[in-house]
Amino acid sequence: MARRVRDPRSRDQLVDAAWRLVARLGPASTTLRAVAAEAGVTTGSVTHYFEDKAELMAAVLRHNGDVATERVVQAVGAKRGLAAAKQATLALLPLDDVRFRCWQVWLAFWSQAPGQVREGGFLDGYREWSGKVAAYLAEAVEDGELPAGLDLRHEINVLGALVAGTGLLAGSDEAGRAQLRRRARRVFGEHFEALAARKVS
Repeated sequence: MARRVRDPRSRDQLVDAAWRLVARLGPASTTLRAVAAEAGVTTGSVTHYFEDKAELMAAVLRHNGDVATERVVQAVGAKRGLAAAKQATLALLPLDDVRFRCWQVWLAFWSQAPGQVREGGFLDGYREWSGKVAAYLAEAVEDGELPAGLDLRHEINVLGALVAGTGLLAGSDEAGRAQLRRRARRVFGEHFEALAARKVS
């Protein structure tokens, strides 16, 4: 039976606390008691809003996806075409603390049970992101920024592989994140320059 939410802001604060803990400790070590301590509330406050840990972890994954999506939406703004595709791609990379935390959470859930598809997990977010980028690349073709006949599905797959690889590298080498940021900006900058160079003359 669903529980009545007394204060949505309190619930959101608990999800945010759990999100921070999952990024640091992983889902297995993120207990309801630890979430309560992180949020500065009692364990009873957590269990008022969440039936059990599984419900809280599902909320963490949804929150993680919402944070990543909001970053992409803000970065794209009113842009379209190739500029929108570039901004949507860069906004997903772990190039600041918030986006790095998003990747930590995705990787933590994936490593806990590889191959298990969860609502709000990386696969859901990837499908949404790739759909948006495909639309932006189609706009770029329509606007003459890219040539007609370009294999958009292939271009999405290439970008997706580059994004996922960057996320995995960031999650595996926290000490090298500053260097990774520089490399990622160069790699993606060069990739989009090469795409733009294919435009119809």
